[in-house]
Amino acid sequence: MSRTILPHGPGLVQEGAGQDLPQKMASRLSDTITRRMREEIGAVRREHGGRLRVCLVYPNSYRVGMASLGFQTVYHLFNSQPGVVCERAFVPDPPDLEDLGRIGLPLVSYESQLPLHQFDAIAFSISYELDYTGVARVLQLARVPVMGEERDDRHPLILAGGAAVSMNPEPLADLVDLFLIGECEPATGPAGESACDGLLSALVARRGSRAETLGRAAEAPGVYVPTVTRGHVLRLHAADLDSWPTYSRLLTRESEFGDLFLVEASRGCGRGCRFCVTPACYWPLRWRPASSIMAAAALGLEHRNAIGLVGAAVSDHPEVEEVVERILGLGARVSLSSLRADSVTPRLVKALALSGARSITLAPEAGSERLRAAIGKGISEAQVMEALEMAAAAGIRGAKLYFMVGLPGEKEEDVAAIPSLVRRCLKAAKLDRLTVALGGFVPKPHTPYEREPMLPVAALSRRLRTIRDELRGVRRVTVAVESANWSQIEGVLARGDRRLGEVIAAADAAGGRLSDWRDAFRRLGVDPAEFVSERAVGERTPWGSIVSGRSPRSPAGV
Repeated sequence: MSRTILPHGPGLVQEGAGQDLPQKMASRLSDTITRRMREEIGAVRREHGGRLRVCLVYPNSYRVGMASLGFQTVYHLFNSQPGVVCERAFVPDPPDLEDLGRIGLPLVSYESQLPLHQFDAIAFSISYELDYTGVARVLQLARVPVMGEERDDRHPLILAGGAAVSMNPEPLADLVDLFLIGECEPATGPAGESACDGLLSALVARRGSRAETLGRAAEAPGVYVPTVTRGHVLRLHAADLDSWPTYSRLLTRESEFGDLFLVEASRGCGRGCRFCVTPACYWPLRWRPASSIMAAAALGLEHRNAIGLVGAAVSDHPEVEEVVERILGLGARVSLSSLRADSVTPRLVKALALSGARSITLAPEAGSERLRAAIGKGISEAQVMEALEMAAAAGIRGAKLYFMVGLPGEKEEDVAAIPSLVRRCLKAAKLDRLTVALGGFVPKPHTPYEREPMLPVAALSRRLRTIRDELRGVRRVTVAVESANWSQIEGVLARGDRRLGEVIAAADAAGGRLSDWRDAFRRLGVDPAEFVSERAVGERTPWGSIVSGRSPRSPAGV
């Protein structure tokens, strides 16, 4: 049964005469949530009585979390179950975060403004390793013990899923009670689906103690319970993807894609890039048919005039040109989340130009053809140039190029090849503007490079600086450089083990700055270099209990 959301929830008070500062702060926090809820489309409001109460958390800001199609999909799937009520929470924005710290009130959900510690379960959707401190932050703000060993039957169960933890849950194993490994649909879909009967029934029933509930949940496919599981866990995937339409379920202008209605066009990737987690994390490659994409787009056009097609390589979709042209025919704009240089066609870029696109994004990854071949990227310089020239001929005179620095086998001449390639692209396509995005290579579990070392921070910083300096002053070129230090933290979290749980909690408690991470590593006696050094073939890895379903050494499409 639906109900109207109250303007102020438990523990929050209305502002009025005679209020002291803490009460006014509480009112401001409530007003932020109320305003956002009022401006949203698609929020689900349910009575709690008798239902499993789950608070779904994105461990980053509202603006970032609401741009996540995966987060929105889990919200929809949980609320599709009659025995479940699912609400949302996020890491508060800095002013509200500061207020919460001052007044000592617990973090509350958006839909009912119920304190998170009163839910049966808190479920985190985690796409990115650097958001792990957000998990600790939310638990602390929710007044729930951050470390799992300190929680008992009075506390909600802590769940986590998403791409980052599906590859390696161990860094958060001391903070999280239960992990869902892989795609969410088989575990939260309609009753009768294999994993759903195990996971949700164990949570909905809530019989017995916390330990008994976790024991039952551990029997479900795709579920990893650090205190219970002793074998391998096979990653879940939706075999019949089209049974689960995936598109924007919540709309707000206050997100990174606020003007778009997002529609998933494909999942997985059939390419063979050796650094990429997509083939393992979302294997096998599945295309959604044009008819399904258009049906979702038609729903979206009731609320937005722009459709965003989402996938690892949308331009690889066999019907992408038809889909884009059909969306244009409905009078809407369309954007693609990703393009491959070798699958860009004149027909496609013409349609994108007609849609209003002023820039395209490509990811050569490496500057030299030799290194691109070595990492399995499989695109030539000629194909990059041709794609940009086709776009320019269609009227798209801007581009963004992504490059990774520190890749296995990279030499100084490969580093020098990046600014050289950028200059040739700028000249050949007669571009008006070109953005170059530079980031450090981070070896990820379940990829062919899972055992490769990361370049030391000093060496990575030097190479990034060399490229930036080479392009400094080049007209019409903008360079964006990721921090080598933060890349190393990402690498540590990607390949780490349970020793990192206390480090994550300590770094967050101190503020989450880079210096706080360094202090936490030092105080707890954990050497970050250990996790980003080369691992010998045959050496046991923290993520060895997770079976992705696809060997990290498999060729594309296997």
